[in-house]
Amino acid sequence: MSTTVVENKKDFLSFSGRKREVVDEEVRKADFSEIPVISLNQDKESLIKDLKYACKTVGFFYIKDHGVPQESIDKLLGGAKTFFELPKEDKNEIHFSKSKHFRGYESCGDNNTEEGKRPDLNEQFNWGYEAKLDPIKTTEEVEEYEKNAEKDVMAGPNVWPAKAPALQTAVAEYYGHVLILARRLVKLFALALDLPETYFDNLFQTPGAIGRVLHYFPQASNDKNILGIGAHTDIECFTILYQGKVPALQVLNNRGEWIQAPPIDGTFVINIGDMLARWSNDVFISTVHRVLNLTGNERYSIPVFIGTQYDTMIEPLYTCVGEEGPKYKPIRAGEYVYKRLAFSRLSKEEYEEKIKTL
Repeated sequence: MSTTVVENKKDFLSFSGRKREVVDEEVRKADFSEIPVISLNQDKESLIKDLKYACKTVGFFYIKDHGVPQESIDKLLGGAKTFFELPKEDKNEIHFSKSKHFRGYESCGDNNTEEGKRPDLNEQFNWGYEAKLDPIKTTEEVEEYEKNAEKDVMAGPNVWPAKAPALQTAVAEYYGHVLILARRLVKLFALALDLPETYFDNLFQTPGAIGRVLHYFPQASNDKNILGIGAHTDIECFTILYQGKVPALQVLNNRGEWIQAPPIDGTFVINIGDMLARWSNDVFISTVHRVLNLTGNERYSIPVFIGTQYDTMIEPLYTCVGEEGPKYKPIRAGEYVYKRLAFSRLSKEEYEEKIKTL
């Protein structure tokens, strides 16, 4: 989840190559036309039309009628709160630096998302895809997956806190619901890209779906050098975000203005990530966003970053390559995600050493 800052540190160049400039640091609330609210229960023709508009012009939208029970969301928030209240030494038993795949606990200061700013003002718990967390997998499929689990640089086992066991149970339940929703959205994105509805299905059987619970600390002042998460674009194809009750998410619109994306009951926020922007040859746009929590309250959010399975070769889709041709060279999905995560979490020396093994 990283963006390179260029020129006067008010311009952002995402890894997909899309440049956005901040022209106004004042933040205002978005209107409907800027971040649409889309019902998944409307007729398919209207739904695809709304999705096309949102993905091609905004890169962000809310969905309602998504089918994920609020009870599962609340269980995960409760389990996460219990974990984050543990002493730091207990949380550090599963620090992400002990994982080959950036899974586990990240403390405040571990991640510096936006170059030129201070480290992000949050702590996190991260997990990734395992077949035993996937509600569509049979016992035989789980066993087969586990035999081959570490053949890709980003695949492997999760780590769980021994002193907050409810977190693992809550993650499993919530993550299962979100994977079902993600596969539903994948079909809709295919149609919005003028592809057959099932075009992506086989590529999301064991998806690169990274989950995260974030605990944001309140900020004492409106210091733009201190952010809950610095300005960035997401790595994977798209993000399914439950943003809780505390308003702090801000999106950079196409006029270079920061707009507030407030929580709306019963919805998720969906945003396009760089992988899908790259895959679609920038037909779908990946939008810069950040978190600035000036409410005086703690904030919890749950993003799940949905990517294709890690052995997929990402190259511009045939329906998205016009006369100008492809903008991007092919790259394997797992390598792409690993480089992006390592870039924002490791020193330059550590990063260069890690990517030698790819």
